[in-house]
Amino acid sequence: MFWKGLDIFRRMTNVEKETTAKTLSKNKIKKFSEQTLLVEDSSKNSNFLDGIELGSNNLKRGWYDIASINLRYVNSKIYNIYCPNDQDKKDLFKIFSVVRCFNIGFEDFSGCKKNILKILPEFKKSFFSKKKKKNKFLFNFLLKFLSNKTTSFLDFQKNFPMANEDKIKKVLNNINDEEKYYDLVSKLVSSLNQNIDEEENISSQKSSDSKNVASEKKKKDLLKKIEFKEPPSKKKKEPGSQNDENKNSQSAVEKHSIGYKVFTKRFDVFTKAEKLLKYNELKKLREKFDEECKDNTKLINRLAKKLEKLLYSLDYSTWKFDQEEGFFDSSRFSQFIANPNNSNIFKLERKNTEKNTLVSLLLDNSGSMRGKPIVTSAITAEIITKTLEKCRVNVEILGFTTKEWKGGLSKKLWEKEKRKPNPGRLNDLLHIIYKDADTAWNHSKLNLGLVLKEGLLKENIDGEALVWASNRLKKRSERKKILIVISDGAPVDDSTLSSNNSNILDNHLKEVVSDIEKTKDIDLVAIGIGHDVSKYYSRAFTIDDVEKLGEIIIDNLTEIIREKKF
Repeated sequence: MFWKGLDIFRRMTNVEKETTAKTLSKNKIKKFSEQTLLVEDSSKNSNFLDGIELGSNNLKRGWYDIASINLRYVNSKIYNIYCPNDQDKKDLFKIFSVVRCFNIGFEDFSGCKKNILKILPEFKKSFFSKKKKKNKFLFNFLLKFLSNKTTSFLDFQKNFPMANEDKIKKVLNNINDEEKYYDLVSKLVSSLNQNIDEEENISSQKSSDSKNVASEKKKKDLLKKIEFKEPPSKKKKEPGSQNDENKNSQSAVEKHSIGYKVFTKRFDVFTKAEKLLKYNELKKLREKFDEECKDNTKLINRLAKKLEKLLYSLDYSTWKFDQEEGFFDSSRFSQFIANPNNSNIFKLERKNTEKNTLVSLLLDNSGSMRGKPIVTSAITAEIITKTLEKCRVNVEILGFTTKEWKGGLSKKLWEKEKRKPNPGRLNDLLHIIYKDADTAWNHSKLNLGLVLKEGLLKENIDGEALVWASNRLKKRSERKKILIVISDGAPVDDSTLSSNNSNILDNHLKEVVSDIEKTKDIDLVAIGIGHDVSKYYSRAFTIDDVEKLGEIIIDNLTEIIREKKF
C-alpha cells in the first residue's frame, strides 16, 4: 500500500507540473510523454527539446520550465521566417534563441531560473551531445554576457576569428524585440558559420550565398504578409526612430482614413514604461504614487470588494470526478484506503471559457488629466488589474500622449521643408505600455508611478491611440477582447490643428471608433471624465466625479462578460 500511495503522489505531482507548464507556455504544450515533449504543430521547429530524450515520467521541474519558457517567448511565425535552412547555421541560430528565452524567462520568473540552473548541466549535455564544441562555447559565452558576468571577447575570437564585437552587442541589445533580434541573428550566424565551415570551396559558398539572398527576400516578403499585409515602404528608416510598433500602427491609420495623414512617423515612440526612466527614478515615483493613494483608501477598498463580488459570481468552474489522473480528490481518500486497487480517485478542472478574456485599459495621458484625474485613473487600473488576474483574466494598461507641446521634431522638419500645406498630424507620438497582457502585475507595479513624472502629460491624439490599442488586441488569441478608453475630452494637438482642417483629429477619431464598433471583434467602452464623449463612442459614459470611474468600469466589464457566450 505504501508503494501504491507513493505512485499516486508521483502521478499527481507530474500532472500538476504539466498543468503549470501548459499554462506558462500559453497552452502550446500538448503533453509530456515518457521520452518526448509533444507541442503544437506550429511550434515544432522552434522546440528546444526536439530530438532530446527526456527520460522517465518523473521529470525534474527544470525540464518543464525549459519547455515552458521556450514556447512562451518564441513567436513561431517569426522564428520560422528568419531561421536558416542550412543545418549548421540553424544550430547557431537556435542557440541565440535559447539564450534569449532563458534571459527573459529568468528575469520574469525567478522560480524557473532556480529550477533550470539545477538541471542546466544535464540540458547542455543533451542539447550539445551532437554539436560542435564551438557551439557549446557560444551558448556559455552568451549566457555569461547577458547575466553581466565577466567575459573576454578575445576568447570568443579564438573560436570565431571573424566575429565582430559590435555586431554581437547590437544583437544582444535588441533581445526584447524578437523580430529585430532574429533578423540580426540570421545575418550574424552567416559570418560565424564561415569560421566553422571554412573548408568549403568557393564555388559552394557562392551558390549558398545566392540562395541565401533569394531566401532572405522571400522571408521578408512573407513576414510583411503575416504581420502587416501592406506593401513595403520605399523610404529608408531614418535615424531617431525609436518605436517597435510604428509600421504596424501607421498601416492601420492609413486604412482607417483617406483624409487623415501623418507628416512623418520617424520620431514616434512606442515603448514600455520602464524604458523611459531609470529604475531608481521609477521606484521613487511609485513611492510618491503610493502616498497619493493613501487618501483613497476607502475608494480602493470599496472598488476591490465590488469587483471581487461581481467577478467571482461569474466563476463557473466545475470539476470532472472519477478520473485516472489529475488532482487527488481528498473526498475519495477513505475509498482508496478501503480498496487500494481503485484508481479513479482523481479530479480535473473543466476549462472555463468565460475566463478566455483580455481587458485593455487605454489611459489618456494628456496635460488636462494632471492631478486627481490621472491618479484616480491609475489607481482604478491597478485595482482592476490585480483583481482580474486572480480570476485568470489578462489585462494590459496603456497610455497615450505626445513627446512635446505644440509639435516636436515632426514640426521642425515640416518647417525646414517650407511648411507644405495640410501636412497632417504634426507632432511626435508617445505611446506607453505600463503593463502588457503577458506580464504579471508584480513585475509591472512600479510602472504606474510614471504618471506622476513632471512633464510627461502633454497632448492627445486619440484616433491613432485607438488604432494602436486595437491592433494589439487583434493579435491576441483570447476570444473576448474588451477595450476601455478613459479620457477627459476631445483629441487636441495644437500643431496639427493649426496647420490643417480644424476637424482633422475629431473626424479621424470618429472613423476609427466606427470601424472598431462595426467589426464587433472588440467590445469598446469609453468613459469621459467631466466631458461628454458620446459623439465619438456608441457605448459612452460621462462622470463628473472621478471617484465614480471604477464603478462604471466594473459594471461594464460584468455586463460585457455576461452578454457573450462561447
